[in-house]
Amino acid sequence: MQAAQDDLESEKLFFKPAETFSPYYEHAFKNINQRHVESTDIEINPLYRFSSIFEYLLHPDVKDLIFDEQKNLILYYFDLVTHILAEIDLCHGMTRREFYIRKIRREMLEGVFGEVVCEGMEQLKKDRQLAVADEMLCVIETGSSVNSFCHIMKQIFKGCIIYQSRAHPQRLYAYIGRERDEQLQKQWRMIRETFLPIDIEVKEFWANHFGIMELDETMRLDAIAIF
Repeated sequence: MQAAQDDLESEKLFFKPAETFSPYYEHAFKNINQRHVESTDIEINPLYRFSSIFEYLLHPDVKDLIFDEQKNLILYYFDLVTHILAEIDLCHGMTRREFYIRKIRREMLEGVFGEVVCEGMEQLKKDRQLAVADEMLCVIETGSSVNSFCHIMKQIFKGCIIYQSRAHPQRLYAYIGRERDEQLQKQWRMIRETFLPIDIEVKEFWANHFGIMELDETMRLDAIAIF
């Protein structure tokens, strides 16, 4: 879980049985207060919860019977089994909806929803990818809507403002409040083409807000977008 928060894929982690460890903790970090994954080699206490699985494999008498060139096999087997156990752990308590969200996220990253969605998702961290997948599930269940578009915009572009024209209700104005770059452009394109209903027009404004009469914050010289 911490590796995911640190943007480190679980496939890059290599679990090892620790040489020295406390019988009261499963992890075997040098610093008990460690809050980030500092190395891809992760040592754990294999007997803390899974002694019934590992106590025979890691028993000194068994290891002494194995040829030296085969001992690496034990390490790779241990890593494989631990990854499986970790995935089972992470699935405990998940609802059916959470499974659907994770499946949609995976399909979006694999290009099932198109190249634009895939490119946009690749620019996001995992927590925001899951937010997009959650909103996509809502769209699948209820259909696209302006509310879905606004909701996901607020999550991906913090502080953005969405306006709806009084004269033309099918026209929106999106103030993103960021300097435009390639990464943000791909995110915006993904949201616009995925969540915006096809009968809605939208015009985006990036760093500069368009001017609004009697609202001083939007009427600053050299900082007004051309409407």
